[in-house]
Amino acid sequence: MRHQILIVNSQLQRAELPAEYAIKFDLVTAADGKEGLARLALSSNWAAVLVATELGDMTGQAFLSQAVTLSQAVPLLLAPDDQLLAPLQWANRRSLFRVVPESTPGDVLARIFLDAAHQYSLIHQEEDLWERMSKLSLVDPLTGCYSRLTLEDYLRKELKRSIRYGHHLSVILSDIDGLKGVNESFGHRIGDQILTGFANITMQNIRRDIDTITRWGEDEFLIVLPETSIRGAGQVAGRLQEQISHKGCFLDGHQVSCTASFGVAGFAPDHSSRNSQVEDLLLIASRCLMQAKSAGGNQVLCCP
Repeated sequence: MRHQILIVNSQLQRAELPAEYAIKFDLVTAADGKEGLARLALSSNWAAVLVATELGDMTGQAFLSQAVTLSQAVPLLLAPDDQLLAPLQWANRRSLFRVVPESTPGDVLARIFLDAAHQYSLIHQEEDLWERMSKLSLVDPLTGCYSRLTLEDYLRKELKRSIRYGHHLSVILSDIDGLKGVNESFGHRIGDQILTGFANITMQNIRRDIDTITRWGEDEFLIVLPETSIRGAGQVAGRLQEQISHKGCFLDGHQVSCTASFGVAGFAPDHSSRNSQVEDLLLIASRCLMQAKSAGGNQVLCCP
């Protein structure tokens, strides 16, 4: 793998790298700070940038202060051998990766470049890890639905937007009937298949990029429907109830009976004082769901 290294030096001088190292790098030079910053901005693949302390149009320190806003390249400061103290002090305050004396031999400079490229790789690996961890916290790993933490913040924003602009907003709280008994009788693996099947059916019946479905509890899901009246949300819940009851759930390749209950609540602009808080909206939906289940399950109950 070849590493892109930018060298910003008004003298355009650098030590020659030994052949075994030279093939590892793409070395690009810039004559002054302005050119160096322009080159940094053109690519996101710079592994490191080696900058002389004096560039003619600016100092190396000034260059690096701007460079951090343009690139994640690992910064290296090239300093005269007889003037190392001030650059070292500045580098320590700024957590600069390394100060490189001008007399550094080619093989040593090559190893410094390799160290910088390795540091660059570690930074990106850490960023990738945080991104994966963030995604895992946003998405339920079993069903692919959003997690509850994600939904709470999203729902508050959507409700505020609906109140501000006088739009409808509805939620559907659903619960798979008898899932606890399935888990106790057949094991959680079968229960997980039911949950996944329910989530898939729901995702196919809501508006992509508009509506959201969240794994709300062990066997509960919350669907948020922006720009949708309670009546419209009730129709969505009715379609889901019918499809889940009609299609059932596939367990180990076999179709078995499966039903769900639904509680529907919402915010309506013509009754703006009602359900204007997320907690109130969820409480009403939860009460509707409990009543639907108490009535035998496999039902939709709307509570304006």
